[in-house]
Amino acid sequence: MKRLSMKQIILYVGGIFACRISWMGCFPLIPAYYTAVCLEDTGRVALSAAMALGIALSVPVTAAVKYFMALSVTLLTIKLFEWVEGRCTVLCAAAAATIATLMMSLSGELLNFRDTAGFMASALEAVFVFSAIMVGTRCVDFFLQLSLIPQKAEAGHYNGQRLVNYADSFSGLSKIFSQMGCAQKELSTEQMGRIQNELTGSLCMNCNQCALCWDKGESPMYSYLAYMLQSLQRTGEPDHEVVVQMQEYCPYTDVVVQEAMRIFEKARLNLAWYNRLLENREIIAQQLDAMAYIMEDCANELVEITQENRQLLAEVKYRAKERGVIVSKLHLYENKDKRWRFVCDASTKYAGCISMKELTKAVCVGLEVDMRPHKDERAMVSPQGTTVTFEEDTCFHETHAVARRVKDGGRVSGDNFSFLEMDNGQMVMMLSDGMGSGSTACKESELVLELLEKFLEAGFSKETALKMMNSAMVIRGEDDLYSTVDICAVDLYTGICDLYKIGAATTFIKHVDFVERIESCSLPVGVSHRMEIVNTKKQLEDGDFLVMVSDGVLEYLQAEEPDRKMCGILKQAAYQHPGQMADAILEEALRANGGAALDDMTVMVCAVWKK
Repeated sequence: MKRLSMKQIILYVGGIFACRISWMGCFPLIPAYYTAVCLEDTGRVALSAAMALGIALSVPVTAAVKYFMALSVTLLTIKLFEWVEGRCTVLCAAAAATIATLMMSLSGELLNFRDTAGFMASALEAVFVFSAIMVGTRCVDFFLQLSLIPQKAEAGHYNGQRLVNYADSFSGLSKIFSQMGCAQKELSTEQMGRIQNELTGSLCMNCNQCALCWDKGESPMYSYLAYMLQSLQRTGEPDHEVVVQMQEYCPYTDVVVQEAMRIFEKARLNLAWYNRLLENREIIAQQLDAMAYIMEDCANELVEITQENRQLLAEVKYRAKERGVIVSKLHLYENKDKRWRFVCDASTKYAGCISMKELTKAVCVGLEVDMRPHKDERAMVSPQGTTVTFEEDTCFHETHAVARRVKDGGRVSGDNFSFLEMDNGQMVMMLSDGMGSGSTACKESELVLELLEKFLEAGFSKETALKMMNSAMVIRGEDDLYSTVDICAVDLYTGICDLYKIGAATTFIKHVDFVERIESCSLPVGVSHRMEIVNTKKQLEDGDFLVMVSDGVLEYLQAEEPDRKMCGILKQAAYQHPGQMADAILEEALRANGGAALDDMTVMVCAVWKK
C-alpha cells in the first residue's frame, strides 16, 4: 500500500511540473497529463488540487482561465460517462479534453483578433493533447503497475509434490496386491497329492488290509487312485473302469469313492474361494492404481506462468479498466496440454453491472489468445466482485440430439444415454444397453452410466473410469445382469475422437464423401474383472456426423449385413441438423419392421463444425 501511495504522490508532483512546460505560449501537457492520470482514478481531488497549484504558480492568468475551464469540462465529461455507462474509455476522454482545449483556445483567439498563427498553434495544441493522452494513459498505467509484486497462488493451491508422494505410495500398494499370486484353473500337483494323503489317512490307515493294498512292489492302488482323482478333476465323476479295477483289490471301494468325491469337492470349493480372493485383490490393485493416477494427474494438472506473462496480464488489466471492470489477483496457468487458464477477481467500478462478454473481450485482446468463461460462470460482473475463470477457447463446436423408442408393450427403455461436457474441452457421448428390456435392464444401464459420469467428472481418464466401473459391477456380483457401454469422447480443441466400445453395437462416422464404421468384439461390463479396453482414435473434420446406436436399431434392419445397410442410409441422409438425422434413422429402422419396435431403440447423433 505504501508503494502505491508513493506513486500517487509522484504523479501529483509530476502534474505540478507539467504545468511549467510551455510551447508557443501554450501549455499542452496540462490537459493531457490531467486526463491521463484522471482516468486511473487514483485520487482525483488531490490531482485537481496539485494541477490547480501548478497552474497558479506557472501559467499566466489569461491562459490559466483557459486551462481551468478545459480541465473542468474534461472532468465533468469523464464523470458523466462513468455515471451513464459505468465507464469512460480513453478515446472518449481524449476527445473531450481535446475539444475543450481547442474551444477555449479558439474563443481566446477570436476575442484578441490575432493573426492566423494563433489559430494554427491552437490546432497543433489540440492534436498534441489528443496524441499525448492516448500514449500517456498507457505510460501512467505501466508506471502504476511497475515493481508491484504479483499475487502468488494461495497456500495449498496445486500442492503438487505432496500429491506426487501420495501417488507413489498408492502405486506401491497396488504392486504389492498385484504380486500376491495368480488365479488357478485347476488343482495343482501338490494339492492333488494332499488330497490323496488325506483320503488314505482317513480310511486306509484304519483298515486291516492297508499293508496289502499299498504294497509298493505289487499293488496298483497308487495308479488307480491317481487315475480316479484325475477323472474327478476333468469331469467331476470317477472313471467307471478305474472303479471296477479297484474293486478287485479293495473291498471298500465304494466308501473310498464317496470320500474322494467329498474331499475333492471341498478342495474345488476352496480353490474357487481362493480365486475369488485373488480377483478381489486385483480389483483393489486397480482401485489403488486409479487413485494414484488421479493424484498424479492433479499434481501435474496446472503450472502457474504468471511471472513469465506479466506484460500480457498488465494489458488485460488495462483493457478491462477501459470497459469499467477492475481486475485484481491475476493468475495465469498452463495445463499439461499447453492450454491456458486465467483466474482473476473482477468487479465493476460503480453501482451498475457489466456483461461478462465485455470482460471476455478484454481478456482475449490482452492475452492475445481466444478465451471463454468457464461454463459455470455468471453472465454479469457486479460491484460486489467475484472470482472469474477463463479457459482457452476450442476450435470446434458441436450440436447433439437423440431419438428413442421403447419396445412395444414396454413402459421403460433398457437403453440409457448421456451427453457430458467436460472442463477439458471434451464432449463425451455415452450409451449403455442393459441386457433384456424393462425396468431391470434400465436400472442396470443407468447404474453403469452414473458410475462413469462420476468417475469422469472427478478427473479420471476414460480407461481408468471403465476399469473402476467394471470392478464395481463385478463386486456387485449379480448373475445375468450385464450391460454394454459405448463411449465417444470428442476433443473440441483438435477434433480427435476417442471411441471405447465394450460389447456395444457399431458406431458410424458420416464424413462429407463416405461413411466410416467402428465395430466392437469385446464382452459387456461385469462379465470378468479383466476387461479388454480398446481405444480407437478418429479425426473429425468440419461438418462430420457421429452416429451411435443400440443393438435394437441394427438387429432389426432386416438385412444380412445391417452395418452396410446403415452406411447406405447415412450416405443418402442430407440433413444438417443432428435431431433430423436421428429421427430419420429411427424411422427407417421402424419402417423395416412395419412400424413395430421389437426391441428398445436409441439413436445418438453429434455434429461437429469448426468455429
